[in-house]
Amino acid sequence: MSENIQLPSDHKPSGIFKKDSFLLGVFLGIISPAITCVLVESFRLGDKMGLSDSKVYLLGLIVNLFLVRYYFKKEINNTGKGVFLVSFIVVLAVFFIKK
Repeated sequence: MSENIQLPSDHKPSGIFKKDSFLLGVFLGIISPAITCVLVESFRLGDKMGLSDSKVYLLGLIVNLFLVRYYFKKEINNTGKGVFLVSFIVVLAVFFIKK
């Protein structure tokens, strides 16, 4: 008859976005807001919505919030920490530079 195959409890899903790597988190933390900002600027949505540059940068970080939640919920903690670190540094930079 059929046997139940059980994976070890410490098994993590494979694939590039499922990899538990701090550097992958840093990479995603930089790329995802950059892509969002480029899309917002290319379609001039910031001008239409009356957003300043600093608000457009912070809008780009909303994507990172979803990434952080996803990675921590899936217990892929190192990647989540990398995304969170980049997000935190960018928020600090925007507030101190645009002060």
